[in-house]
Amino acid sequence: MTSYGQFCPVAKTCELFAERWTPLILRELCCGPAQFNDLRRRLPLISKTLLAQRLRDLEQHGVISITEKPTGPGHVYALTAAGEDFRPIIDALSLWGQRHTRNILQPEDFDPVFFLMSVRGQIPTSACPVDRFVICFAFRGLPGAKTASKHWWFVITHPDIELCMKNPGYPVDVEISAELPTFTRAWMGYVGLVDEPARRMIAFEGEPAAVERAKGLLGLSDRPRERRLIYGTPDMVDAHRA
Repeated sequence: MTSYGQFCPVAKTCELFAERWTPLILRELCCGPAQFNDLRRRLPLISKTLLAQRLRDLEQHGVISITEKPTGPGHVYALTAAGEDFRPIIDALSLWGQRHTRNILQPEDFDPVFFLMSVRGQIPTSACPVDRFVICFAFRGLPGAKTASKHWWFVITHPDIELCMKNPGYPVDVEISAELPTFTRAWMGYVGLVDEPARRMIAFEGEPAAVERAKGLLGLSDRPRERRLIYGTPDMVDAHRA
């Protein structure tokens, strides 16, 4: 860990926070305690060795706690009070990025699994229907290394949202066929569903009422708008949407 050689609180904070991958680890832990493999699934490009090192550094500085799982091998990683104080910084980085980085997105930035995990985390529990509701996503425009599967499913039954990598076998209420980069931009609010790129690259199949329900659950809008991403537990997402 490199020192800037200054007492300035900005410098001292950056010595810890500005390390590669550290902000993203904290972003994930803002969503609640996680196990090592949970973090690996959300951060697939970080090596196991580096992830373990970053977690040890954060624990050493009192930012996270590392406790043994109640049952079975492994550990649980969670923010401490000091770690929670990073939450406004994560929120500010997200908002700045939404406003100023949309034009530097690269093809390799669009990963269907990470995208759908992010979407799932933004659906408030209170919006989930009691009756089972299934959305199938059929994505095009995937990078070569991410084309093993082209279909994913949300099975939504209050209070759970299950992301399925294989066909769960339930009747599909709505199928969304889309180019992944365009759909990601529409979900982020960079383009609206009535804008030409979305009308050309995104199609909804299902009963009109079901399609509108799916759009509402996913937070899709006809017009561009600024999406406020919530990095927190389902209760926190519900509280923000209320």
